[in-house]
Amino acid sequence: MYICSKSNYGNFVNKYLLIVLALLSFISHGAEKSEHTEVWSPPTPVFSQQFDWLKLRSGEWLKGDIISMYDDELEFDSDEFDTITFDWEKVTELRSRFDQQIRFANGEVKQGFLIVKDQHLVVISGGSEQHYPLSELLSITSSSDVRKELWDGKVSLGIDVNSGNVNQLDYIVRANIQRRTPFTRFKVDFTYNYSKSTADENETVITDTSRLTSNLDWFYSRKVFFRVFDYEHFTDLQQNIKSRDTLGLSLGYHIFQNKRLQWDVTLGPSYQQTVYYDTSDESDQKSGVIALGTLFDYSISSRLDYLFDYQLQFVEEKSGKRNSHLQTGFEFEFQDNFELNVMFYLDRVANPVAPMGTTPPQSNDYRLVLSLGYVF
Repeated sequence: MYICSKSNYGNFVNKYLLIVLALLSFISHGAEKSEHTEVWSPPTPVFSQQFDWLKLRSGEWLKGDIISMYDDELEFDSDEFDTITFDWEKVTELRSRFDQQIRFANGEVKQGFLIVKDQHLVVISGGSEQHYPLSELLSITSSSDVRKELWDGKVSLGIDVNSGNVNQLDYIVRANIQRRTPFTRFKVDFTYNYSKSTADENETVITDTSRLTSNLDWFYSRKVFFRVFDYEHFTDLQQNIKSRDTLGLSLGYHIFQNKRLQWDVTLGPSYQQTVYYDTSDESDQKSGVIALGTLFDYSISSRLDYLFDYQLQFVEEKSGKRNSHLQTGFEFEFQDNFELNVMFYLDRVANPVAPMGTTPPQSNDYRLVLSLGYVF
């Protein structure tokens, strides 16, 4: 039988008390530590006036230059990562160091320093602040009219060379530029297609056509715009058209306008003058025009776009009756600033004018083109 002496009992009690006190001390220290522990967050930077500042939902801050915000996309020239485009929903804070032009959904435009924070927008101008809900914001651009960032463009080239019994060279060049502000959009587009074949030292031109278009849009509201200047210069050797110049204006409407889809329609009057290479009627053909157009541009993914651009002109019989142009296809960005384009082109003159003493040319000219493009 084990007999617990008084001394053994005392040692047991002392050890028990020491263990209890140690546990209580550990629990108390852990609770105190948890009360004083805070979730770490990136520190707010000192806002140097040499940069614009951007904060993302992840908590990251970027410094650089605000280029523009359209269609819920912010273009920002980062000091570290060059030009980056962000979804507007990923931006939690934005601060400008220079005046910006801010356009709202009701058509109102304000100019001043910009602060975006907590779903509110603050415009600072002349020492006063004006506050707006962020949901009313339509676009942001620099107030400087000479900033090169307001411009963008693309150049593409497609070449096809065949050799053998018949040597044939086909190439197409396309270039376009665009400048956009809160009020306006200016575009210039040029396409030139040339094809020739050589057999037994006899050279034959198969295709020689060019098109230059230029237009200026003024945005009246979120949905409506006016095309105050609309010009087209067109030549086509096979259609016997030495030059065809069209000048007009139109009313435009955004059916859809967001970061992935742009769908516009335009309708308006124009004036057209056509000069033929060879015709029994020596005078130039002049005609009033009703012009109808639609542009559908859809971003299937971040690297793949689909384009459908159709223009139709109703003119007098001697000017072709109905002149139409279609461009549709895909643009694939396989590397930064470089694209691979697959495009189908159709030019149609419903009532082509024949050269003197020959049969009329066919109404339709169409081609499928694979080209390499550079975006800048």
